[in-house]
Amino acid sequence: MRCMSACFLAALLLAAADAQSLIGEFKQEVLGCVCKGGKSTHGNCGYHFHFGSDEDKPWCRTKYGCGFASLKGSWTHCDERGVEKRRADDGKLYNSKDFKKFYAKEGKDKWTKAEKYAEHRVARNGKAYTANQFRDYYIDFLGEEGWMTEWEKSKAETRKANDGSWYTFDEYVEFYGKDKAWGMWDSAPKLHPEL
Repeated sequence: MRCMSACFLAALLLAAADAQSLIGEFKQEVLGCVCKGGKSTHGNCGYHFHFGSDEDKPWCRTKYGCGFASLKGSWTHCDERGVEKRRADDGKLYNSKDFKKFYAKEGKDKWTKAEKYAEHRVARNGKAYTANQFRDYYIDFLGEEGWMTEWEKSKAETRKANDGSWYTFDEYVEFYGKDKAWGMWDSAPKLHPEL
């Protein structure tokens, strides 16, 4: 009898964990959930490094208990377009899942070291932001889908080169070559704010 009760309780918990609850700030039904944002652990959309993480879809911790319930709080899958990317040794942009796949055990360390090479795009205010900073800038006015639309149509960050013109990282590589481009990029004046 005790085993039956425990099995029944486990089945109920699994069923509850499988059900996504789409609720908003005032417990109203909503179309989708809102990520908590960067001030919370796993608050931004991403493939997060933590024990047992090997997800196929990006996810975030959510506001208002929206999404799937878990011991550490509500969460939901989110749009991969909003996942931060960083430059790897080859100079190309990858998300953390790609870093995990390619570098295996070194993935988290490589991802952390690549933070200063996070993808930045220019917002309407003329400043260059990472995906997470860009979201923070637009989220209150445009919402989850709106900020991603802005992100997709925004231009890549440029930095001022020795000739006085502004170039993207890829243009630095094209002009200076991959090895020299990294140092030139690092020392070039930036558009992004010191947050």
